[in-house]
Amino acid sequence: MSRYFRGILMRNFLIFCLALALVLVGQITHFLMPTELSATEDLGMKKFANLISVESTDSNAVEVDGIRFESLIPQRVLTIPPNRPDAQIPVQLGLRITNQSQKPVRFTRYDTLFPLLLEPNGQRLQLGGGRNWSASPGVSDCPLLQPQESVTFFLDARLFWQDNLLRLEWADGFGGIWFFDDLKPGTYRIALGYSNSSTPVLWAYDPEIKTFRKLTDLWRVPVATPLVEFRLVQR
Repeated sequence: MSRYFRGILMRNFLIFCLALALVLVGQITHFLMPTELSATEDLGMKKFANLISVESTDSNAVEVDGIRFESLIPQRVLTIPPNRPDAQIPVQLGLRITNQSQKPVRFTRYDTLFPLLLEPNGQRLQLGGGRNWSASPGVSDCPLLQPQESVTFFLDARLFWQDNLLRLEWADGFGGIWFFDDLKPGTYRIALGYSNSSTPVLWAYDPEIKTFRKLTDLWRVPVATPLVEFRLVQR
């Protein structure tokens, strides 16, 4: 084989390798979508800016258009852990969604669930944290609820000390860490908000077809549960 043809083959091989690398990078990017770490107070305010207020007969639930949203906070009295690195207590925070309408409705836990916390004096605590990367959701993170079906989205929360400040922190499951800082003993009020108004279309990975599926039937109405009380007490 002449040097000329060997050169052509080598050039084509390099082009093929480059194209393959770009495809692989594109697939990885679907799973790990880099985002700039931003100030989370603005994000938190956007989540709650348009939340509607609807009266409910339940102290921790609200119903909107046939969909019932219920905050799950079973521990209403939390004992503050010792101020040391290995001390923390788990905190259960969840939102149960029940479809009481006559048609299927799809929900997602991807970047939709945020707590709102009020201090004993009624002031809203600032939300801290953020993310510098995001993992893509799967179809299992976006359940389609048939009439009378329910789903519960939990936040992996914990109470611990960070730099001598008592912190309530949780992971959202997609690369984000969020928290309320500088908590003190006393009675707080907390609500859980669901807001997907900024995501009309969501691409979710479907393992059955081994690629991403476009979801366009997501619930779009922002909702907040009623405020409920919980207490932080010293040992």
